[in-house]
Amino acid sequence: MDIGTVSQHGEASYVLGIDGGGTKTTCIVLDHRRNVIGQARAGSSNRNSVGDETARANITRATQDALAAAGLQTSELGVVCAGLAGVDRPAERTLINGWFTELFPGIPALIYNDALIALASGTGGELYGVVAISGTGMIVYGIDSSGQTRRAGGWGPLFSDKGSGYAIGAAALAAIAQAVDGMGPATALEGAMLDYLDLSTPQALIPWAYSDLAWSRIAELALLVVECAQQHDPVATAIIEEAAIDLAAMIEHVVRHLNLLN
Repeated sequence: MDIGTVSQHGEASYVLGIDGGGTKTTCIVLDHRRNVIGQARAGSSNRNSVGDETARANITRATQDALAAAGLQTSELGVVCAGLAGVDRPAERTLINGWFTELFPGIPALIYNDALIALASGTGGELYGVVAISGTGMIVYGIDSSGQTRRAGGWGPLFSDKGSGYAIGAAALAAIAQAVDGMGPATALEGAMLDYLDLSTPQALIPWAYSDLAWSRIAELALLVVECAQQHDPVATAIIEEAAIDLAAMIEHVVRHLNLLN
């Protein structure tokens, strides 16, 4: 829906946009000229990562703070558009629709998977092509010229989500454990990880990891893997290469299924 076509409240129409992922929720408010007049950020709004209560609370916080920054009331909005991780299937969409109905009574709400808004942002709004997201989680999502869609991945860390930040971080922890046990090659990841987390021994990674099972904590470690790979650590390089191969395989699957090569 174009900003110029939304219903008007008072002298101007305002659009509230939400990008909610596994690590953070970003919210902006646009005026009818598409100027950003308010923005805010909160924690994860992926309900599969943090649960319904926390996801809803973070959406509420981000939207309320963005409206406050813009100096607006909810009733002044023309439309709300949200792209959220973990929202794609009918049951999920029904649940989230209920949240937005309560948060924004009487305001039209457009709710999509975050992959769709990522694709639109890369194509200038044209919903055609393939987008690959590798953040806390991952998903590959494609749309062909007839509007047919195809996705790969996006099942969540417990289903591996190969190529995600979580998968990369988890692979790094596994590589360190194997190196310490003498079952894998030594790696610069060990020292980098201990320095980053301010831990004294590799064994201290165990209580750190299990003290908080939030997926974003493991995904955050992916940045260390990238840094060690850039410094030519063979183990880190192999982890990044495997993630790239996994993502490429899913992109190829989506492209071929939608027949986008022709």
